[in-house]
Amino acid sequence: MRSDLILLSRVAYRDRDVSGPRLRSLLALLAGDLRAGRSSGRLIEGLWPDEQPENPHKALQILVSRTRSQLGADLIANTPTGYRLALDEDQVDAAIVVRLATEAARQARAGDHAASLTAAEDGLALWDGPPTEDATADDPLAMLRADRVA
Repeated sequence: MRSDLILLSRVAYRDRDVSGPRLRSLLALLAGDLRAGRSSGRLIEGLWPDEQPENPHKALQILVSRTRSQLGADLIANTPTGYRLALDEDQVDAAIVVRLATEAARQARAGDHAASLTAAEDGLALWDGPPTEDATADDPLAMLRADRVA
């Protein structure tokens, strides 16, 4: 199962590695709420938890612009209050793993253990190894991964 945006074991968009901790954090924050996206205020709090830049809204706009220029103008969409990823749930590994875990649990409750095992194995296959970088506990990418690891 391939996804356009990979966040679980490494960070890549359409097989292109994504570098830069802020850019990776922005993608993780937006993937955490794929359908609705995040308000600018929540993104600013997540990106700069300790010390915000002098003009945080401008800094966010610059980061979004840089992300769009590196990964494609259509990746991040504007919302009335902020931004969201313009991807479906089947295009983001962090969303796929949640769907597969839910499916595995549903199949297990229904007594179809073979189907439950298949869904669980498909979810585990999205984790192709441990995360490649060391992140702090308050890093949005680390928090997304910790939420999905269960």
